[in-house]
Amino acid sequence: MIDPLATALCAAFVVAALLNLVTAVIAWRHRATTPAAGALVGAAASLTLWSAVGAPLSFPVGRAVHDALVYVSFVGILGAVVSLYLLARFACDPHFRPRRRHTAFLAGVPAAVLLAVATDPWHHLVFSRIVPLDRFPWFRDEFGPLFWVHTAWCYLVLGLAFRRLVVAWWHGSAVLRRQLGLLLVAGVVPLAGNVVVLAGSTALSGRDLTPLFFTVTALLDAYALLRAGLLRVVPVARERVLETVQDAIVVVDTGGSVVDVNGAGRRYLRTRRPDLPDDPVGLPASLFLTPRALGELPPEGLSYAIRYAGDLHLDVRISPLVDRRGRELGRVVVGRDVTELVQARERLEEQVAVAEELRARLAEEAVRDPLTRLHNRRHFDPAAAALVAGAHRAPVGMLVLDVDHFKQVNDTHGHATGDRVLVEIARVLAASARPGDLVARTGGEEFVLVLPGADERVLAARAEQLRAACAGLCVPVDDTATAVRPTVSIGTAVAPRDGADAPALLAAADRALYSAKAAGRDRVVAADGAAAER
Repeated sequence: MIDPLATALCAAFVVAALLNLVTAVIAWRHRATTPAAGALVGAAASLTLWSAVGAPLSFPVGRAVHDALVYVSFVGILGAVVSLYLLARFACDPHFRPRRRHTAFLAGVPAAVLLAVATDPWHHLVFSRIVPLDRFPWFRDEFGPLFWVHTAWCYLVLGLAFRRLVVAWWHGSAVLRRQLGLLLVAGVVPLAGNVVVLAGSTALSGRDLTPLFFTVTALLDAYALLRAGLLRVVPVARERVLETVQDAIVVVDTGGSVVDVNGAGRRYLRTRRPDLPDDPVGLPASLFLTPRALGELPPEGLSYAIRYAGDLHLDVRISPLVDRRGRELGRVVVGRDVTELVQARERLEEQVAVAEELRARLAEEAVRDPLTRLHNRRHFDPAAAALVAGAHRAPVGMLVLDVDHFKQVNDTHGHATGDRVLVEIARVLAASARPGDLVARTGGEEFVLVLPGADERVLAARAEQLRAACAGLCVPVDDTATAVRPTVSIGTAVAPRDGADAPALLAAADRALYSAKAAGRDRVVAADGAAAER
């Protein structure tokens, strides 16, 4: 008759073996991204073996089969213990590498135990007696001294692993504590269950539920290691991250999830997304970081400046996180607040712009006549040279204008009235200028105009228009009823006929001006000697 309890236990062992097998496969796929994944693979594979042994032991088997299955169970037990120890070491320190003493301790003792179990029929130091039964659990195993030595060693190894997790939890950050706490809970389950089992008389005889307890441990470890994902990166990042630094530091795993954030980082993230939880760990990094921060990362890292939120400016530096073998673990995003620097730079740029504007204004003032606001001789000489240099393509006209009897105006009515006369004449000249014309005051009462494209006919017409316009001025003398009606004399010259360069052309126009004054003033005289009478 089949015992219902045996059937239920068999099903439980089969389910446990399948769960452990699936865990081992999933962990194997993540072995490249976390050092602890390899240890989890070993633990899950060992537990698969141990759980699978429990299924046939639930039914009546021969002594030889029983002894073989018991031996296999020892392989699973020892493999699980060693793997869980290594998992704890890697969880606390991803850079951990077993040394020779670790190898001797973790491999030498299990090898000796397996040898003792294999040769137990000759010395009975592992099992002092194995008694067949006619009902489930079919065999009663009585333990010898080496069994208890083996058990003590297993407890010692698991105790050392548990102690390391406790120390790491005690000294770890809030983020790391949450994950290590999950591993500690996972470790308590099989220890408590195993104590209960060993306190009975049926351990390793079909009712040993220890592999079921360890299956719970493996599942919890897999969740902490793979699903939560933090143990892949946090221990590495915490070597660089201090809660006291003012830079915002965010650690992102290879899946794009936030796995650690320091205090400054939390403050900065809240400025961008105040609607999200205060603790962003476990959330997609895309909620806080820009696509540029999460995009393709060159081996040397990436740095750039960004206006993150409002007036907050950050200097962002992104560095890849890799283990000693060069395997990618994630990335560290460091944001330094450079708002004050940016604002200082903007103020400096504004000051530079103002200074540049002032410089340009001063430069313009340097080439302007302060009274008439026309260009002065400093500007006229190079500008006229440039315009006359183009006379080989088209004629360039120049006219020199002088106010008649200007000294008499100053002597009779005062310099203030003389200044007003000059201003009014300058206004007439500036109003008549076309785009490209050059108008300048080159002396006390002398003005010069350079007219690109003006031949003799056009120049004569323009000169006569200006003479007539100036003759039509009426400049009042202070508050009196008296007014000054100025006249001007104008000499003209055309390049290249009258001069090949600006000085030569100006000299020709000056000679024509003297001719106009000698001829009676208030007239236009061309450099060729022909006068245009009014």
